[in-house]
Amino acid sequence: MDFSLTEEQKARRREFYDTCKELDKKKPPSLVGFEAIYELDECWEYNLSCAREFAKRGWLALAWPPEYDGRGDMMDKVLFAEARGYYGIPGVDIFGVQMLAPTLLQAASEEINREFLPPIARGEVMWCELWSEPNAGSDLATLSATAVRKGDEYIINGQKTWNTGAHRADWGFGVFKTDPSARKHHNMTFILLDMKTAGITVRPIPYLDGSAPYCEVYFDDAHVPARNIVGQEHEGWAVVNLLAGFERSGINEIMSMLRGLEQLVAYCNQTKRHGQPLARNPLIRNRLAELACELEAARALAYRVADLQNRNEMSLMDASAGKIFFSELGERFAFLATDILGPYGQVRTSRWAPLNGVWEKMFHEHFITTISMGTNEIQRNIIAWYGLGLPRMR
Repeated sequence: MDFSLTEEQKARRREFYDTCKELDKKKPPSLVGFEAIYELDECWEYNLSCAREFAKRGWLALAWPPEYDGRGDMMDKVLFAEARGYYGIPGVDIFGVQMLAPTLLQAASEEINREFLPPIARGEVMWCELWSEPNAGSDLATLSATAVRKGDEYIINGQKTWNTGAHRADWGFGVFKTDPSARKHHNMTFILLDMKTAGITVRPIPYLDGSAPYCEVYFDDAHVPARNIVGQEHEGWAVVNLLAGFERSGINEIMSMLRGLEQLVAYCNQTKRHGQPLARNPLIRNRLAELACELEAARALAYRVADLQNRNEMSLMDASAGKIFFSELGERFAFLATDILGPYGQVRTSRWAPLNGVWEKMFHEHFITTISMGTNEIQRNIIAWYGLGLPRMR
């Protein structure tokens, strides 16, 4: 692919960055890390205000077809994500805008698209993902929550867990077993459901530090319209795989790390140990340079994924490769940053916390992306099976 940008793309990129720079001035000081969006009311309200701002500009519908009021292409979407990642601006629902909308455009009926896409584009409806279960995480195909068809509705029973922001969401999308007698991967259906439906109970899962961005969701005879399915009944696994590809590009996280690297370099230039700036330490200089090279490689990989998506040539392997690289890079970055910051890097809510305590939070958060969106072990299997054609172990 050609990695250079056209003049039009450069102009749009400047507009994305200028808008996010302005929004950054209104950001609550408590918005540190991804999880704070769902934890704190002031951060959630800021998220919603950013969504409204982006919706006014049509940016929540980037790369959508014109018939759904879309504009731009996948590269515009990547450049927008770059700007948001660099400034740490929320406002783009990772479940509704980034995952579900492109999935609906490829797999849903016209009726479903006409009903559900406009509220997403307007930033009016927030979504959550209802996939993992207590006994079905990495191997999602072993799920046990059921959706039994009765007339023109499904009756759902079971439990989902580790559902990010389910307590904030208006709607959810999930997969449920609809044909217990069918073989694995051909026995589940992808269903959209209103989180206010009677029979749905959401319970936050508290961390040791008291925060609770994740939830468990219980279904007790929850009645959902049968017309709310995406794809074909009993063939939800194909929709899951389609959505997973949109879930794993990672440009937002990569640009967040790039901004973090700039801040860490500034810290090393300003902070002295033994009478010398940390930036004079050759070991620190080498480790930061290595990290900078890896970030540029990750960015190029994300550009490549966007280019493949533009040409409808992206495979599961491409998305998996990007997800492995940026998630494990995030871990290495968090470990390096807290190592350079020393004991103060373990402090968050204190005047002694360097860089507003962000790396104490990042140290705890960065392992999540190696597990969420399908564990990296599963991603390596996808690369081996679908990309390289290697046999499965028996």
